[in-house]
Amino acid sequence: MNYTVDQDLTQAEYYMQECFDLAKNGLGRTSPNPIVGAIVLDKNGVPVGKGYHNKVGSEHAEVLAIREAGDKAQGGTLIVNLEPCCHQGRTPPCVDLIIKSKIQEVIFSNYDLNPLVNSKGEEILLKNNIRVISKVLEDEGKELNKFFFKWIKTKLPWVTLKQAQTLDGKVALRNRNSKWITEEAARKEAHCLRNYYDVILVGANTIETDNPELTVRNLENSRNPARVILDPKLITKPESKVYQPNAKVFLVTKNGHPREKINNYIKSNKEINVIELEEIKKDKVDLKQLVPELGKLGFLSILIEAGPVLASELFTENLIDEYILFISSKLFGDSQALPSVSWNSLENIEKAVNFRIFSHKTIGNDLMLSLRPI
Repeated sequence: MNYTVDQDLTQAEYYMQECFDLAKNGLGRTSPNPIVGAIVLDKNGVPVGKGYHNKVGSEHAEVLAIREAGDKAQGGTLIVNLEPCCHQGRTPPCVDLIIKSKIQEVIFSNYDLNPLVNSKGEEILLKNNIRVISKVLEDEGKELNKFFFKWIKTKLPWVTLKQAQTLDGKVALRNRNSKWITEEAARKEAHCLRNYYDVILVGANTIETDNPELTVRNLENSRNPARVILDPKLITKPESKVYQPNAKVFLVTKNGHPREKINNYIKSNKEINVIELEEIKKDKVDLKQLVPELGKLGFLSILIEAGPVLASELFTENLIDEYILFISSKLFGDSQALPSVSWNSLENIEKAVNFRIFSHKTIGNDLMLSLRPI
């Protein structure tokens, strides 16, 4: 291609943004792989092939884009948000197909931090006289694959706490009625979040109060995330909606319950997996042990829908990577209504939990904040 570097980057950024959008179609489906989108431009800079990684074990984005491009890929450019892989996994190395297709240039956003790939894919392409431009919209690419990058470096999933509260910080009335704090548009956004995450985690109190399904509804091409139920005392009913066999279910409880009591849950759904953890305080399991256990299962992301008790534990244990807060335009004005979090009174404002506002948007008459720990 006969344009300057500045023109390269302008065009590369434009199509990289489109790769990001393509990649998002794989959210919640590709774990423990990253999400990837790819576009092939012919030698005149015209898009001739597109693809995205749809689910774990399926063909990679580069393969689909090159296949759609066919012979038009020769002498062209591949734009992809992640460094092409160079190892045999569930699918063959993408670099082999890139070389075979006679593509002359590869542009990517982020290096793949998987030790089997990290910079090795780039090296192979360069050795085969393929021009490589890296780190295009690098920060945006890292945010896109934040789940994967945390997991590949630490083997820990990204943990997001999601709550909805009123303007005066309440999540439910004193009678624990919590439907509905936000309006329909915000509730649909919450279903989109569920669709993006590998796991949705709730505490037993939420199950007993609301008996939620924890499914993804009213979205095209959606799927239900795995469900994790935190129930140290086994107070939830085996017939609760969350135990229905329409997704993987993990019941997390403390050690020492009679086997017949646990078997009551398995009888309701043979696919229920029981995780028994150490009791660190009376009727409280070790959440710091749970998060790595879920990471070992290949889950890259956890969305926690929590009331004040569980939310407070997560904050005090410093387990949160992101706090998504929906703020309704409602006011309860009732001091006995349930607050979003609750712990011992602070004696010093310096001990308050601090966040930075990462993003914000209005959804109908509600506000959605994405907050990150400072």
